[in-house]
Amino acid sequence: MTGAGRANPQESGRADGGGVVRVTLVGAGPGDADLLTLRAEAELAAAATVVSDARVQALARAFAPRAELVVVPDGAAGVPAILAAALQPNGDVVRLYVGDPWLHPAHGEELAALHQAGVATEAIAGVAVELGVPAQAGIAVHVRHLAVVCTLGSVEEVPRLVDPAHTLVVSGKDGAAAARHLAARGGQDLPAAILPLDGGPGEERGLVGSLALGAGDAGPSLLVVGAVAARGAAGRRSTAPVPGVLPQAIRGGDR
Repeated sequence: MTGAGRANPQESGRADGGGVVRVTLVGAGPGDADLLTLRAEAELAAAATVVSDARVQALARAFAPRAELVVVPDGAAGVPAILAAALQPNGDVVRLYVGDPWLHPAHGEELAALHQAGVATEAIAGVAVELGVPAQAGIAVHVRHLAVVCTLGSVEEVPRLVDPAHTLVVSGKDGAAAARHLAARGGQDLPAAILPLDGGPGEERGLVGSLALGAGDAGPSLLVVGAVAARGAAGRRSTAPVPGVLPQAIRGGDR
């Protein structure tokens, strides 16, 4: 099946009629249990095997306690593990992704491999990391009068940024390094937020300032660049961050 539950008539099961006939590609969202969809919970509960991104393996353990768990590195393709599980007659398989399946870097490769092997697939949408993490920090990545374009991508592939009305959202191993990379290409004064990917409600949710705030190592985090970053901070603080002012700490409860 494709999308959020609509059947794809071309994927009807394995050609030899044996073993598992379905692998469900499930989006886990940013990793918070309360952002997991009801459909995702049901698929996990029914799964015999779960192939999970490392960052959301706790959700797999919590919602699929009886399933065999195979963990793959975040962002990496788990084709061998998925095919090995799918070709065994043990029951249905769930591939659990961080965020939304369709935005995951490994989804295309894994989907193609499953289709080539004749394995039926179904995709269950999840909250995109690029939208959910900023939302938890009070930042809307698209506000009509501030941002006319929103780009989701890797820092190495984006054009030079000079327009605060162009929102950029980059997920990676180090949001500070991404900020430094972009700042070196110009636009150091553009508003920016670095949001950790492993925080939670009430915890420190990151820093807001300008692209020049990219000092040190932020760890796995999301970088949001553009006018919306400053607006998000202004909605929680009495003064919005401006170039030359020390970055502000964001807390999940500051809404």
